[in-house]
Amino acid sequence: MMSTQPRKTLLEVRGLRTYFDTEAGVAKAVDDVSFDLYEGEVLGVVGESGSGKSVTALSILRLIPSPPGRIVEGSIRFQGRELLQTSIDEIRSIRGKEIAMIFQEPMTSLNPVFSIGMQLTEAVLAHENITRKQAEARAIEMLERVGIADPARRLNDFPHQFSGGMRQRVMIAMALLGTPSLLIADEPTTALDVTIQAQILELMLKLKDEQAGAAILLITHNLAVVAETCDRVMVMYGGKIQEVAPVRDLFNNPLHPYTRGLLASLPEHDAGHDPDQEKTRRERLRTIPGNVPSIMELPVGCKFNTRCTERIERCFAEEPELIEITPGRSARCHLVTK
Repeated sequence: MMSTQPRKTLLEVRGLRTYFDTEAGVAKAVDDVSFDLYEGEVLGVVGESGSGKSVTALSILRLIPSPPGRIVEGSIRFQGRELLQTSIDEIRSIRGKEIAMIFQEPMTSLNPVFSIGMQLTEAVLAHENITRKQAEARAIEMLERVGIADPARRLNDFPHQFSGGMRQRVMIAMALLGTPSLLIADEPTTALDVTIQAQILELMLKLKDEQAGAAILLITHNLAVVAETCDRVMVMYGGKIQEVAPVRDLFNNPLHPYTRGLLASLPEHDAGHDPDQEKTRRERLRTIPGNVPSIMELPVGCKFNTRCTERIERCFAEEPELIEITPGRSARCHLVTK
């Protein structure tokens, strides 16, 4: 018998707007984004580069560089606390301990002048009252779990002595050291081969399950990873959420034309037995027409109207609202909500 108890909200984002002031004008990188992340959940965030995924994540931890960036308005509540109203000291105590983030660029996220061991142990000592020796033991254990060979020796090495993939694993180890209640993973496995990628994803899910109520916000371009790891999916484009759905519903019946375009671009895995036919079928992948418009030049009306093959006249004049179509499923499209 299924439980009728409502899911407990870990993170609640409402009306978030994050803008950047540039010489050409105001760039609305995140424009009125609202969503919930529930305890025990893995929420995937997908969309092309420039859609607002990473800026949304950085806004949650108040890591938007100011200037030129600024959180214009909105609410971000984590475990009932309003993060946009907390002091600098309070948000620093939350970062790394209660909310941790795996950043997208491992090449620039590690400090080149400090050893890997120093950076890992300081991440632990900043939040826990333990000895440096205990912190080093924790760091060695986590490096081993993310696939770093001979971790005790590698603690003394510097970032330039690691490959890009190994730096990415160090970043993942650093984020997981504090056993956070919320892990924000921004393209966590991009620089890793598929074997290590699977191991890292499995480790992230295992650590989430070991901590009651923990959740993951997973930002990725890899729809296969989304299908394997996520409970729900949030599709972003033009700084806005375009569709939200349980992962199985999204893959089986995408509602928004943009979501359908993303899924159609995946290679087919059910090609026929004829090798020549299979080769012909795989020669070209389907693509979404055109390019993502500049955040400074987003169209009037639906933000996807310059590339949508199903657009109607209304799409050029009126921006659709994000409407709940069925319980747990929302879409921002005139074709769906008319």
